[in-house]
Parts: sequence; structure tokens; C-alpha cells
Amino acid sequence: MDRSQKEDGLMDEKGLRGYALRLCDWLVRLAALNCLWLVFSLLGGVIVGFFPAMYAMFAVMKRWCLKEGNVPLVRTFFQEWKSAFWRANIVGFTVALVGAILVVDYLIVFSLDFPGATAAAALLMLCLLVYGLGVLFVGPALVVFDGALIPFLKNVALLAIASVRYAAFMAVFLCLAALLFVLVPPAGFCFAGSLFAWVTTHFSLKAFQRAKLLSHPAR
Repeated sequence: MDRSQKEDGLMDEKGLRGYALRLCDWLVRLAALNCLWLVFSLLGGVIVGFFPAMYAMFAVMKRWCLKEGNVPLVRTFFQEWKSAFWRANIVGFTVALVGAILVVDYLIVFSLDFPGATAAAALLMLCLLVYGLGVLFVGPALVVFDGALIPFLKNVALLAIASVRYAAFMAVFLCLAALLFVLVPPAGFCFAGSLFAWVTTHFSLKAFQRAKLLSHPAR
């Protein structure tokens, strides 16, 4: 092989072919991570296994986004799932309970006719908006920051309010992903959880870095 052929091969590796290989590698990793999330959710009987599995998925995704070297997927996932089992459930069920209370309150107020009902409904809608923003950040924040439950949730809410731009990026990407999954349902089964984790972790780490809460630069 002459020099020009070698240079063409090198350019091909760095160009379209290299991009395709990296894309395939990411798709395989996302599918494997999504599979682990489903399996470990079932291992916990879904009810108590879902949130620890989500935590483990976000923990792995954080390491991938920060490029923390070679991460042994199954071992890392299991260790994170086991170590944060109770903390993930406490935070997860608390967040779910808060959301349920807000939705029920809004439906009750919306159905009643009393002085100030419109203002109360608007206030609850604002609370639901802040809640929705916080949900986008709570998973990545849980694997980055420690702390007591109430201060942690308060800080996540404040950070979400201060990072509306990143939340908007998340919403756009997640809506596009949801559209893809509607058009191609098998893709949702293979990538829904891990793609949600990647989108929210990627932009959350940038928000944390912008707020000077993350020492390691997000990429």
C-alpha cells in the first residue's frame, strides 16, 4: 500500500467511517444500558426496583458523559443499584408523591367554583411547571450531589429555575425522541430509558458546571 492509500485510509477512519463506528458504539451501549435498567427494575419488583435502576443508569451515564475512562457496565450498574437502593427509593417516591399531590390539587381547584379559584389554579400550574423542570434535573443531580432530602430537593428546584435554557434543550430533544418512538415503537423499547438519561445528564452537567457546582468539566 503506497502513502496516498494509507492517508486515504486514515482520513476514512477519522471521517465518515469513524463517525459511523462511534455512532454504532453509542447505540450498542445505550441499548445495553436500557436493557440493564429494565432487568434491574424487574428484579426489584418494579415498585422498589424502578428508582434504584434509574439511579444506576444515571450514575453510568454521568461517567460516560464525563469520559471517566473504561466503565465496566454490568459491574458498575449493579454496584450503583445496590449501594443507592434505599436513597434512590426515598427520593424517587418523595418526588412522585409531590407530583401526585400537585396534580390532584390542581384538578380539585380547577373543578370548583369559588372566589380566587383562577388565581389558585394559576399558582398550582406554576408549581407544576417548576416541578416538571425539577424532574428533568433530579436524576443527574442525585448521582452528583449528596445531602439531606429536603435541602437536596430545594436546591434542585432552584437550579432548575436558573437553568431554563438547558431545560428547554432537554424538552426539544426529548420531544423529538418521543416522536421517533411513536413512529418506530421497537426503538422506544430499546432506547427510551437510556436516551432520556443521556439527554438529561448531558445538559444537566452543563448546567451544574455553569453554576460552578461541578469541578470536572462536562463535555
